[in-house]
Amino acid sequence: MPALFSRTSKLGCESISIPATKCKTGSKLAKIKGSVCEGCYALNGAYTWPVVQRAMEYRLEYLQAIDVVPKMVAELNKKKNTFFRWFDSGDVQDVRMALNIIDICEATPNKKYWIPTKERKIWQDALKIKALPDNAVIRYSAHMVDQAPPEKWEHSSAVITDVFQAIGKLCKAYRTKKNGDMITDKEFQTAKKERKIGKLDLGHCGNCRDCWSPAVKTVSYPQH
Repeated sequence: MPALFSRTSKLGCESISIPATKCKTGSKLAKIKGSVCEGCYALNGAYTWPVVQRAMEYRLEYLQAIDVVPKMVAELNKKKNTFFRWFDSGDVQDVRMALNIIDICEATPNKKYWIPTKERKIWQDALKIKALPDNAVIRYSAHMVDQAPPEKWEHSSAVITDVFQAIGKLCKAYRTKKNGDMITDKEFQTAKKERKIGKLDLGHCGNCRDCWSPAVKTVSYPQH
């Protein structure tokens, strides 16, 4: 049986992944040039391996099961880590799944949840039925690179090409090492120019938890 949670090492916490091919909005955006889903990482590399695909299909079935809430709560309570990301691949599928996620978050107040999504309508419909608990943040993603999310979205994210033109809070993972140390932007640009980025093992969250914080309205991720 595949592991229920995916270990997102660069985030430093558990997550859960389902096939990105099942994204309602994302699968359409992936075909649009200049969209944040163009060249989606979850449609490439290790995510395409048969063993990984089987694991993600298993997780999708798990999340669609009628008894997912008590089972997921029990599994989450076994984990010591306080932070959890919903969907490092894929997105919420329907209102029922969204409501189950809300129930799971509510039943585990000792955890902090970050829910990135492009399924605005699904979440809007779900939130008309039940409110999101304080330990969870839904970040609606702007659809196009360098596009600002609508102001009326309570929490959001953007993808940018220029780190000096961040919308809201700039994610600095792009120049953060595994131990949490950050190189300067100048060092990053030099390494990029000299094609030495891969040797630096960057892209880690370190101690930053802005994506989980309700105090941070918008987070901008540099395109990579």
